[in-house]
Amino acid sequence: MTDGIIYFPNIVGNDALIRRLSKDISENRLSHAYVLEGAKGSGRHMIAKEAIAAIECEARYDDKSRASVPCGRCKNCEKILSGKSPDVITVGLEDDRSTIGVDTIRRLKEDIYTAPNDLSVKAYIIEYADLMTPQAQNAFLLSLEEPPSYIIFFLICENSANLLETVRSRAPTLRTQRASSEEIEKYLLKNDSRAAELKTTSPREWEEIICASQGSIGNGLELLDAKKRARLLEYRSVAKSLVTMLGRLNKVAALEAISSFGTKRTEVCKQISFLQSALRDLLLLKKCETAPLCFFERRDDAIELSTNFTAQTLLSLYDASLVAVDDLEANANVRLTLMNMMQSAGLI
Repeated sequence: MTDGIIYFPNIVGNDALIRRLSKDISENRLSHAYVLEGAKGSGRHMIAKEAIAAIECEARYDDKSRASVPCGRCKNCEKILSGKSPDVITVGLEDDRSTIGVDTIRRLKEDIYTAPNDLSVKAYIIEYADLMTPQAQNAFLLSLEEPPSYIIFFLICENSANLLETVRSRAPTLRTQRASSEEIEKYLLKNDSRAAELKTTSPREWEEIICASQGSIGNGLELLDAKKRARLLEYRSVAKSLVTMLGRLNKVAALEAISSFGTKRTEVCKQISFLQSALRDLLLLKKCETAPLCFFERRDDAIELSTNFTAQTLLSLYDASLVAVDDLEANANVRLTLMNMMQSAGLI
């Protein structure tokens, strides 16, 4: 809470980040630019929009001593949070390009000198900011150094190290954090009616969704979609079957595991990725039974599976799986690659 106002009531976790933004807003000491760094689905876009709404929220000037900001109800909040404000502009990749080029930034530079329509600020959310080319970043520098007083930039990125030092020095970096399983569950149940129904009708699927969200509320919301969830659950099921078979530590089981994989390279690479997550959990449990897990939703199941392996076997299999993915991406034969993976791990 700052100056009697509760800031960002809809943001889960990210306490340090929220404290910084709340302080800057309440003291009218906002930077003209912020870098929001974090994994996909970690809430970077939501935080940017909520911050813009908080700046413009009419509840900031309400006489009530414990108003929540952004309130989500005033006309400014409604426009901003629904994506209908002409003064909140999203900039990103164009025409299926893999980088943001200098032409995109030049257009942005021209646009910033047009005053806001109905807000006090004009905000730009720059997606994939870490994919700006060096030329684009250099072109962007002048806008960062001397923007009009009403401008605020939010640079969304996964890795701020890809930004030039001259860019980073002009915009504080705020990093999003993984949400806990409890925070994800609470948010989904509060904000999506599908969550409560799924938890009641399919408790095991619900547990898998929370685990597979991997600390991201965005991932959790996405997995409430039945089609997306079904594909993910299929991959998770295959990975669990594979580690169960491989835990028998014999040639017959290894060959059986090979036949459980798909036939297409892209599919097999994805299956190996899930297998790697399972192996990572089992390897951690060999060292500490309370280690944080990223794949198994039930610790007891994972601990039981881990007893079937030695730590060296798990490590060898994990290393062999990394080589297998490299070989498959280089167009190697699928079955031969899987055979080599099992042989390298000492299972055949």
